[in-house]
Amino acid sequence: MFNCFSGAIDAGLLDRRPFSFQHQLLGHPALSLDNLARVLPALPPDQVMYSQGLRDLSVNFDRAHIDHRNDLGLEETIETLRTCDSYIAVRNPEVHASFRPLFKELLADVEALMRQRGSGVKATEPMLWLFIASPNAVTPFHFDRYSNVLMQFRGSKEVAVFEPWNDEVIRPDEYEVYVAHAERRMEWRPEADRHAHKFDFRPGDALHIPFVGGHYVKNGPEDVSISLSFFFHSRDTLQLTRALKVNHVLRRRLAGLGLQPSPVGRSPLRDALKARLLYPMVRTAAAVGRRRG
Repeated sequence: MFNCFSGAIDAGLLDRRPFSFQHQLLGHPALSLDNLARVLPALPPDQVMYSQGLRDLSVNFDRAHIDHRNDLGLEETIETLRTCDSYIAVRNPEVHASFRPLFKELLADVEALMRQRGSGVKATEPMLWLFIASPNAVTPFHFDRYSNVLMQFRGSKEVAVFEPWNDEVIRPDEYEVYVAHAERRMEWRPEADRHAHKFDFRPGDALHIPFVGGHYVKNGPEDVSISLSFFFHSRDTLQLTRALKVNHVLRRRLAGLGLQPSPVGRSPLRDALKARLLYPMVRTAAAVGRRRG
């Protein structure tokens, strides 16, 4: 049934909680170090971000390549990854010909899962992210604006994933601000770790990280880690995205009255109603702007 995935997969858990399964892509030529050494320098520079190996879960992951430079060139970073304590994140490697067949096969599998779940038939904004890191490197605590299927190809890691909509892990306003692309304003709270689902992640393993599910990663000590994420939106996550953007606006407007909007993720009906407000709100704001202009 699947091109890339295998094992028991409960599609009903999609975007509800994290779950692990297996992938069938070990040995794929696109993910070999030789191919990566050719592909990464050929990609546009703004798609390849690299930094020092991170150790602190509270580091701003979006700015790591700016705030924590490793003072090496990309080629030297790739050649010395086992010892140079570095982290490479690659956005949209599927623009390179060697990744396009892999991207299409993963897209077909993800859309099959979506159909089983009843959350649509076509993935929206599908994309790959590639992560290559030295032994013991850390991916700081963060969440993404998309659903995620993470696959391991080399090395090992511990992946800690949190179910979404838990206020003890991420506050409602933190979801709203980041999804609205205003900024990432989120802090790591060590006491939240008791809510984590922790996975011993090794080559051949795959893991679903739900939409806006917080997570962090600690690489193993024995080898360079290579992993690949497939990010996407389903019909359900697009609705939640719109509801979060509406809440972001409402929270700012109600603050002066001492009021707060009800959090997203509690009521599907309420979330659907909020999602429908987004485009009328955008049109109204545009009309007001034109009149002021």
